[in-house]
Amino acid sequence: MILVGRNLSPFVRRSAIVLKTLGLDFESKGLSTADDNDEILKINPVGRVPSLILDDGETVVDSQAIIDHALEVGDPDNQLLAQSGAERRAVLRVSAIAQGAMEKAVASSYERNRRPKEKVYKGWVEKVDAQNASALASLEAMVKAGGDWIHGGHMTLADINAVVAHDFVSIAEPYLVKDDAFPALAALSARCNELPAFAETRWKG
Repeated sequence: MILVGRNLSPFVRRSAIVLKTLGLDFESKGLSTADDNDEILKINPVGRVPSLILDDGETVVDSQAIIDHALEVGDPDNQLLAQSGAERRAVLRVSAIAQGAMEKAVASSYERNRRPKEKVYKGWVEKVDAQNASALASLEAMVKAGGDWIHGGHMTLADINAVVAHDFVSIAEPYLVKDDAFPALAALSARCNELPAFAETRWKG
């Protein structure tokens, strides 16, 4: 399998972490939406990353679909996501909030860094940043309320998504996490980033 996209993207990274955690072999093709748009369009007609090219040539697009596929083929015991019930909903809730934080961080970064400075809409940046700070505060509370892991006695998608969100915000919007604003979330990140699946996918650019 080939995972298309750079790990700077939180959506690429969370897909890579799940694949590695489940022991699914893949190669990385580090294409950037900023620099490799034409090549990415040949793989995904929307021009987004990640995409996962399966061994038979089928292409799975979007991190949600990639993770769903990885769980289907690599997690028969439902360790990362319960098959049904309240535990499944709880993990999906955390994951959705974390995904929202990733999306808001991308939106803020694009507005501040991709537009000409005179055209940056500061009101939009402030709104998006406030939404992201609220998402991170919610994740912080859930990390504090949990034990070693956010839900249950082992790592789940909740932890993976929360850590990826924290790490990406630290790159894209470092001012939101300054002064140890979310200590429990930062501690979970530090602990998870010692695990191979996290350490090997951490952005070093």
